[in-house]
Amino acid sequence: MRESVMPEGGALTGWLCVIAGGLTAVFGALFAVAGWLAAALSQDGGNLLAQAGAQLDPLSRALLDHFVGVSGILFVLGVASLVIGVQFLRMRPSARPALEILAWLVLVGSILVEVAALATSRQGSGGQEAASWISSPLTSLILTFLQILACYLVIRFVRSPAVRAAFHKNPSLPRV
Repeated sequence: MRESVMPEGGALTGWLCVIAGGLTAVFGALFAVAGWLAAALSQDGGNLLAQAGAQLDPLSRALLDHFVGVSGILFVLGVASLVIGVQFLRMRPSARPALEILAWLVLVGSILVEVAALATSRQGSGGQEAASWISSPLTSLILTFLQILACYLVIRFVRSPAVRAAFHKNPSLPRV
């Protein structure tokens, strides 16, 4: 029997998964540190979140209010993406469906967060302009669209016949 060969685009997909996972885990940890610092400083008398509240959109305020959960989700998804990416590069049979499941989770999560962002921006705006282009609903929509597109492309890639054939479980082949 011949050993499976990495399909075209497979190595790029694996490395992007590893890099994105590592960055997501690091940003999740940094978000936790920033949230803990803001909470600690707020307990000392100066409420940083209240002072910054005028500059933050409602979704950003909600994320900071629940920084432990948000940072935990980011960190777990980052580590999962990192591990799945490494396993994808090693062509482990379980990596292909794991990457598809991760892409579906990110896709659904992106849509839910965007719906929440749009709902809170309409409730909390009161006709005001966004504080900056980063908190603009248009920026949020564009970034969510790009994330949904990336998830769609990953799902389509891992479901392709070439990738399915390359990752088909063959017990007679040793995997490294």
